[in-house]
Amino acid sequence: MITCKECGHQNRDEEKICVKCGSLLEAVATRALGNTDTEEGVPKWGSARFNGAMMLTLEVLDNGQQFQFDAGQIEEVIIGRQNPDSGEIPPVDLTASNGLAKGVSRRHATIMRRDGALHIVDNNSANGTFLNGQKLVAGQPRILRDGDDIRLGHLVLRVTFRATQPL
Repeated sequence: MITCKECGHQNRDEEKICVKCGSLLEAVATRALGNTDTEEGVPKWGSARFNGAMMLTLEVLDNGQQFQFDAGQIEEVIIGRQNPDSGEIPPVDLTASNGLAKGVSRRHATIMRRDGALHIVDNNSANGTFLNGQKLVAGQPRILRDGDDIRLGHLVLRVTFRATQPL
């Protein structure tokens, strides 16, 4: 177990961001500051670009809710929560994951394809979007990699890419 230095919550060893308060856990700091050398053609951390059929999964760490997309078909995916006034529901609707109480805006962030990779952009959200503990500047895209953690307010999503199996 990893104890959060900010709130004292006991997190599982594999967590990188405290699931209670969203603070960066020590394990991530060493990953982010560690050796960035790569072997030829092999990234040190999760892959950012993909070839062939890949699935993007966004998993809510608090409750395991998952959203899956064909990564090759993504142009733009809004992450947020249902708008009670208009009834508009984003493709990644975090209403059921207590999104309102955790500070998720209705149109909090967007995942979009750009230059052969997927990027995340904060949509000027009220409580900010964090990628692996670093706050995003609104409107500036950041590349997504396998294993990344996205924090929207106090709700954390884990990003995974996996190859789809041929039928």
